[in-house]
Amino acid sequence: MTTDGLTLPYLSHSTAGLFASCPTKFHLRKVAKVNPSPAMASVGGRAAHRLIQEWDEAGEPDWPDDQVKKIASDILSEMILAEEAESGVPISEWRVGGRASKAWPAKEDRKWWEAQLPAMLGRYRDWRATVPDWEIWRTPEGAPAIELEISVDVPGLDVPFLCFIDRIFRLPGGELIVWDAKFGSMPVDDLTQLARYAMAVDLKHGVRPAYGAIYAGRKGELDAVLKDGETLMPLAHLPSSVVAAGLAAEYRLMSVGVYPPRPGRHCSWCDVRRACAWTKGELAWRHDPNHPDYRPKYALGA
Repeated sequence: MTTDGLTLPYLSHSTAGLFASCPTKFHLRKVAKVNPSPAMASVGGRAAHRLIQEWDEAGEPDWPDDQVKKIASDILSEMILAEEAESGVPISEWRVGGRASKAWPAKEDRKWWEAQLPAMLGRYRDWRATVPDWEIWRTPEGAPAIELEISVDVPGLDVPFLCFIDRIFRLPGGELIVWDAKFGSMPVDDLTQLARYAMAVDLKHGVRPAYGAIYAGRKGELDAVLKDGETLMPLAHLPSSVVAAGLAAEYRLMSVGVYPPRPGRHCSWCDVRRACAWTKGELAWRHDPNHPDYRPKYALGA
């Protein structure tokens, strides 16, 4: 899709979710190409994903503690260097979240992630031991559903829908569970990702996952997704055609070229707030069409 300076080679859930959460942020990131301020939490979360991925791909080995610490440290260092290179911002200037408390007695900086990553893998291993009959599903081509990449054509989209599914588990009865891991401190309130990923599996492989689940990496357990505390979200009653229609509707809204702000608590930690008129960012006049003095021709960078 190309419109109003917007070019999308593909559509992902994160891109659609970005627009749904705040069209202005979507414009700043995808149209104005404002470089986001790097956040340690984002890099740390990706490192946690990579760590449990390597453990699963290695066949769930019994790594000694020293080896876990070394693997985790190497992964984190690699990702920090990559983020510094891509963003041009040294780690000393990254945003660092977290508040000191009894449970987490330090800011979530590099040292915090260095210490917590091995524990996150330990909790993941412990959780996997509580569901011994959950097997990692294999696609009809034989690929294990670990960080499974799927690109499919969806009715109503003129670009592919691309997703990377953390895991797909198979229950003893054959039902599939789309499983997504979260390592942030905020609870998840958007479950459309699970339905969209189930749609992608259906369109790609002709198999419709029956459930979705969110794994809370800091607690080492599945999050409740229903009011009664149920941790498996039913998906079988949501036809792929219905999910596809909802995604296509969001896609059409993106193409209109109107990007109003959607202010909320997230504004205080937004990674492009310096370019946003609502937050009175000093660069908003360059990048945000909502600013009264908007002059995009001067937008040479963030």
